[in-house]
Amino acid sequence: MVKTQRLLDQIEVLEVRGELPLHIEALAYDSRKVRPGTCFVALRGTQTDGHRFLDAAESAGATLAVVEELPNDGPLPCIRVRDTLAAMPLLAAEFFGHPARDMTLAGFTGTNGKTTSTYLLEAIWAAAGIPAAVIGTIEYRWKDRSLKAPNTTPLALDLHELLHEIRREGVSHVAMEVSSHGLVLHRVDGLVFDAAALTNLSPEHLDFHRDLEDYGEAKAALFERHLAARGTAVINTDDDFGSKLFARLPSDRRLSFGLEPGVDITAEDIQLSQEETVFDLKTPGWSRRLRSPLVGEHNLRNVLGAAGMGIALGLDEEAVVGGLESDTIAPGRLEPIDNSRGARILVDFAHTPDGLFQVLSSLTALPHRRIVTVFGCGGDRDRSKRPVMGGIAQRFSDVAILTSDNPRTEDPVGILEEVVAGMSEGAGPYEIVPDRRAAIARGLDLIGEGDILLVAGKGHETMQILGTKLHHFDDRAVVRDLLVEAEGNVGTTEEEEH
Repeated sequence: MVKTQRLLDQIEVLEVRGELPLHIEALAYDSRKVRPGTCFVALRGTQTDGHRFLDAAESAGATLAVVEELPNDGPLPCIRVRDTLAAMPLLAAEFFGHPARDMTLAGFTGTNGKTTSTYLLEAIWAAAGIPAAVIGTIEYRWKDRSLKAPNTTPLALDLHELLHEIRREGVSHVAMEVSSHGLVLHRVDGLVFDAAALTNLSPEHLDFHRDLEDYGEAKAALFERHLAARGTAVINTDDDFGSKLFARLPSDRRLSFGLEPGVDITAEDIQLSQEETVFDLKTPGWSRRLRSPLVGEHNLRNVLGAAGMGIALGLDEEAVVGGLESDTIAPGRLEPIDNSRGARILVDFAHTPDGLFQVLSSLTALPHRRIVTVFGCGGDRDRSKRPVMGGIAQRFSDVAILTSDNPRTEDPVGILEEVVAGMSEGAGPYEIVPDRRAAIARGLDLIGEGDILLVAGKGHETMQILGTKLHHFDDRAVVRDLLVEAEGNVGTTEEEEH
């Protein structure tokens, strides 16, 4: 329970209508979650408008609504503001007692690598004896709790409630993925990060951002608006945008990482294999031979960025090295699947041109016989990336198998035709298998000793979106099931099968 006036003191109120309650028992932006004594915040979204649900909120027990437009009639007291989405984090922070003020927040932004990086920092904190929470694409988790993640960066109300729960259970360190949506849509307004990292920037979400420059400026806000006065920015300066952003930041509050000369945190004498990456980690204060279970050059940069974040947060050499050498692999991020074929089977979330490029170019640098890639492109999303991804898959694969990802409301075959438009006849063999399970089975049929099979696009996801419905589909489980089925059929004669 919070006094209503305390909440109102946090926002600019343009107009008040009705008699306001003295106290607020809860906050909600979903009328289905309203209970007696709730302040309902009417958000305008791309799919719906919360103002349409004021009556439903009142019927469920709301005693106050925060709106951008006053309703024509009705007894529900209302407060009008310019932007309810911008008001929500201010209301939520006050309602939940500003939990972030008692926490160490580490934010990771970038097109690819955010999830792996948060897991690595969590491992570094664990090596230092510090329990931590992770908020990101796969899940929100701390201690023994894990919540499914509907958004990479939760909506502001959900985020402050989550931080409140985390703090109440005695966890004070949080590694958070900060998406461009989260930055633009006010989800992290009011939060101050003790350290923040940029992994990279490549075309993505251009159905939301005007262009790549707009996308980059959204990311830059994490460092220029949300970083603590004494906080440190950790930037991948191998990345073109990262290099430019690094130059914009105060020289005493930044660390660079990458594989190009002259960076603060880098790797030397690198040995890449299908099982691990071994290298000399070079930092401003110390150097150490390090063995990481993560594979590929793109993951090496993630390791360097996590090391930079550990250093920026004041952790010592033993904690940084101990965390980076731990058996930490984020679910669905080049996650290996055991098999008896002598092949390396990997499931990865790569679903953007740069993500697929980074993964496949890293895999081609590893010892291997052939690379077989199963991949697709999502429906109802940026169509421009489809032919680009087709070209990348063909370029780096010995065989590319095109299949459905999450087609949503689009025709799966139509999506694949747009992917094929970026592929060249004679440049490398490819097959079209629209059914994803059948495509994975085909990939397994093609691999043997020394081969690499990459199943890309869905990673940790356990559902496939067909039309508007969710269907259970986990690439990892499908691979394991197909391997068991294949082993069960070994030695079976055609007569026995009948």
